[in-house]
Amino acid sequence: MPEERQVTPISQEQMLAMLQTRGFESGFQATPLRDFWGTLTSITGEMRQGNRGAFAVSLYNFGEVEVLYATEPYTSPVAQIEIPVNDRDKSKMGYWGDSIDKIINADVDKTLRHGAPGVKNQDYLIGKKLHLTLTPGHPIPNRDEATGKWEDRPSECWTLQEMVGMGSIQPTAGAKTPTAGVQAKPAADATAIALDILDNKTIQQWHQEVFSNSVVKTNTKLINQIISGDFVGGLEAAGKVTVDANGVYHVVG
Repeated sequence: MPEERQVTPISQEQMLAMLQTRGFESGFQATPLRDFWGTLTSITGEMRQGNRGAFAVSLYNFGEVEVLYATEPYTSPVAQIEIPVNDRDKSKMGYWGDSIDKIINADVDKTLRHGAPGVKNQDYLIGKKLHLTLTPGHPIPNRDEATGKWEDRPSECWTLQEMVGMGSIQPTAGAKTPTAGVQAKPAADATAIALDILDNKTIQQWHQEVFSNSVVKTNTKLINQIISGDFVGGLEAAGKVTVDANGVYHVVG
């Protein structure tokens, strides 16, 4: 029989004491949701056992969920997003906290550290209507099992896009109120743009730019092809791109 997972609940007060929006040091998705609005009702958590021992996971609990995109039909009015607790900037919590800071602390002196008077923390989100997106291309250090070396690999991370009453990270002119179950319409030229960005870049350089492109990131099918490697693999097989000895790709023709 499979070993039963042991978890220890963490209260909202305990979890909030472990979370931050500033001061991150350098250094399996449980939901089909990828882009949604929801009202954050509470932040709880639990301790889990991993290969390197116990670790804390923050659980963000939402009500009044309005789905913008999900990998499968999602009709529940509630949702739960989990993010491992970490104080590193290159971590899922680091990118999440940074996206929060850009919205709730936009007018606060950037030299002030986490915990300083006036710097809002994640408890400020509770009760607010939020727009979350699972965004790809965030470099997170991972150990290569074959070489034992650490290297940055692009990962999907939850980021806060907007908060009702507080604006957004990148305000868009004419933005509309989200409608449940509506997926952003893919742009017809997203593939051409992604190919153009790839020219004369390594995969790592390409990822840093292509995932932030406003046209490409609305094309969910293309994004999934890029993450899986099918996009570049297909281009190579078709002879549309070549890669040199330095790992730099070149568009043919």
